[in-house]
Amino acid sequence: MAYFCREPAKLLHQRVHSLQQQAGLEAPSGGFRQRIRTMDPGPPPQDTSSKGGTEETRALRKVEPEIDAAVQAVSVLVNERLSLQASATQVQPSILALESLQDCINELQRGITAKIVELKRYKNQNEVLLHTLPPEIFLEILSASIDWPNWNVERNHTLGQVCKHWWRTITTVSWFWPEIDVAHGKETTAMILRKNQAGPLVVRCAADGGGHSERVEFMKLAVQHATRWKSLIFKGRLTDELFALLETPAPLLSELFIYPYNGPDQRQFHLSEGAFMKHLDCDFCSLPWDSSRLSKLQSIQIRNLTRDLPSIPQLRNILEASPQLHWLLLASWSDDSQGTTPAADADTSKGKQVAESSPPSPIHLPSLETLVLQNVPRDINDYLLTHIYAPSCTCLIAGIRPASLRSLPPRLSPNQTHPSNTFADLLSPAITAAPEIMMSYEESKGTFRIYSSPEPEVSNEWIHWVKRKPGINFLFHTDKTAEVGADLRHALSGLNLEKATTLNLIGDGTNPNGEATTDTASNGETSSSFPVEALQALPQVTQLFSARNFRVGDVVKYLSQPLAEVSGRTDGEETWPLPQLSTLSLSRWRPASDAKGMLDEILQFGLLRKGDMERNEDDWVGSWPKPLERLVVPPEVAEAFKEANSTFDGVEVQNLR
Repeated sequence: MAYFCREPAKLLHQRVHSLQQQAGLEAPSGGFRQRIRTMDPGPPPQDTSSKGGTEETRALRKVEPEIDAAVQAVSVLVNERLSLQASATQVQPSILALESLQDCINELQRGITAKIVELKRYKNQNEVLLHTLPPEIFLEILSASIDWPNWNVERNHTLGQVCKHWWRTITTVSWFWPEIDVAHGKETTAMILRKNQAGPLVVRCAADGGGHSERVEFMKLAVQHATRWKSLIFKGRLTDELFALLETPAPLLSELFIYPYNGPDQRQFHLSEGAFMKHLDCDFCSLPWDSSRLSKLQSIQIRNLTRDLPSIPQLRNILEASPQLHWLLLASWSDDSQGTTPAADADTSKGKQVAESSPPSPIHLPSLETLVLQNVPRDINDYLLTHIYAPSCTCLIAGIRPASLRSLPPRLSPNQTHPSNTFADLLSPAITAAPEIMMSYEESKGTFRIYSSPEPEVSNEWIHWVKRKPGINFLFHTDKTAEVGADLRHALSGLNLEKATTLNLIGDGTNPNGEATTDTASNGETSSSFPVEALQALPQVTQLFSARNFRVGDVVKYLSQPLAEVSGRTDGEETWPLPQLSTLSLSRWRPASDAKGMLDEILQFGLLRKGDMERNEDDWVGSWPKPLERLVVPPEVAEAFKEANSTFDGVEVQNLR
């Protein structure tokens, strides 16, 4: 019997020793180990240490009576079972003893486990500071740990596994079960509705949640709780039956997301009376723009409207009633039914009268951080760009048409209380916040662009999942009129572009072949479509790059002569365009065979820009342009430079790659 009992007793000792180590206690004495091996309670161990002892000794003394009691109970159970079984039968006493001992060990382990659970539960309920807070504060803390836009049942289960207190709270408080989704299935949806019988509901009906019949059945169930809808999210093929269900009056609805898949079949969503909306995100869906619920909005995303566009007064009313608006995105608007926008239809249009006759009072949106206007009718686009005052807007993606450039007001005067140039102030925060500002002119599109590096990004997502990278990407569209250069100069002069020191001129990539075209003069040189007068508004530029065979001839000529008249100058001194220019990179703008023609123009540019050959650079205060430091030219021109005079002495000449 001793042989069969040796190993189980050892296992029991190891289990007790392990529990002691987890509790941070000293190893038991030799006499205690011997009692465990022999399963004999024996006399209690004597404390041979000094009175009081160390902290570990006191902790051991405190817990040893419970351990001794457990060991004594095991010993009694073993002796009782051995005596009963020995008297009942003499068959295989060693095996019977082993089975009895194993049962005793299992009972002891269950008892210890139950005690540990009881102690942990007591600790969680009485010693964890989080659980001693008032219930309403604890609920707020627990609620803050949940990612509500990505909520699902599994996340609740994960939190509920922390302890019974958390599980009891999550399973009994309705707001932890906020969303029903067609993708959940019938059983899960029914379970959520049982747990949340009176609280607000998020209703999600997306295309990935089954077929059309499943979505219809789901929405029929959801409309039974329409008075509790807080958020309505629909994404998929929108039929008349589904749209009728979506339009069910929902007085608490504050978030609306509709993205139908079935193309340009635009609908108008009816908003019944109810709470103010917070978030709007609609595609191919217009709204009752005069509704009182379109107030106190925090985000607006409206795309792909082909009719029933809001007028300028309606847009202004919505924005003025939403001072907490932080996100505004309007994209792909047109009015196919009338061929124009409501506000630009006729001189008698209410919107046009407001846009022209009303004073340019700004629309104050102090919380607006992101503004995106893309492919929006010109009158709406220009009105918003010249009337929105948003000092916190650090992400701006928009553009303005040529006819609107000349109507921009002058730059804001420092001594004015209210902004006189809302357009300049709208662009200023994004320009100031960007680490680097670049400028470019694209010849094929006729667009002058101001953009940050890195460029801004706005993902095409529902507002709760949208990703945003701050910056600016603003387009000035130009045309071929004679006034466009002055208009662009006027628009740029009002902006804070001190950081924009690089200008890129991008051609259409066509290789010059020397053949006469509509833009080729009789002497064979080609003119660019760049409005060179705009360079007067860019005195801070230090680097000018032309690429893709941009026709830079007119630009080089313009830089080779002082400006005859500059607004605001009364001292009679000559002023040069781009006076800070230090790097000039020129792509081929003539046929490669005419390298000498390009060289002559570059030498003439260098000679005229250099001016007084004996001037001291330290004495330069602005009358003369800054000396050029680096010149990048096509290889055939660089080869010709070897035989040129000393016009560019001290200038680093490089081959264009």
